[in-house]
Amino acid sequence: MAALSEELHLDRRTKQLLEMMTRADETEMLKQSLVKEEQILNKIWDTQKSTAQLLKDLMTAEEKAAQKLCDSEQQLNANLQKLQKIEDQLLQANEKAAELRSSTNDLRKELEALKEEIRQKEKSAENDAIVSKSAMYIVHLYYQMCCIDWDFSCEPTIVKGIHYGPDIAQPINLDSSQHSRSFICDYLWNLVSTAW
Repeated sequence: MAALSEELHLDRRTKQLLEMMTRADETEMLKQSLVKEEQILNKIWDTQKSTAQLLKDLMTAEEKAAQKLCDSEQQLNANLQKLQKIEDQLLQANEKAAELRSSTNDLRKELEALKEEIRQKEKSAENDAIVSKSAMYIVHLYYQMCCIDWDFSCEPTIVKGIHYGPDIAQPINLDSSQHSRSFICDYLWNLVSTAW
């Protein structure tokens, strides 16, 4: 299309030149026309240069924009990976927190059970202390009444001790496997003084 336009332009110029040459006074017109044509050609040349520079600048700007876009996409991908990593860490932290809460609840229940067990043992110890005091009182009372020091280091079937009667101390050594309980009981009560 540009070649066709240029041919038409040359044809017109040629016709103009021929017409001007045929006229003698038109030499000046020809000069003016040539000057104008040269100015137009210079403007076209400048326009082409400007257009080429603009195209070059546009391509450079497009390259920069494409590079910025590529960099932005890379940064976005890196940020998305970081975000995914943080979300994974948050999920793991939430799971650990849930485990810790569950473990804490279990430990709390164990602690409550231990506290209750300690309360029961303390109560049992208090009861045992009361029973022990009662038992000591009864043992002391028995001792005051019967004056027998029992030997608890012997076999369970042996009833052993020393009776401190009004006259003399008398040893006691009875085998419960050879004597009946009523015999042993009667024997021991016979040692107790009835004179109070």
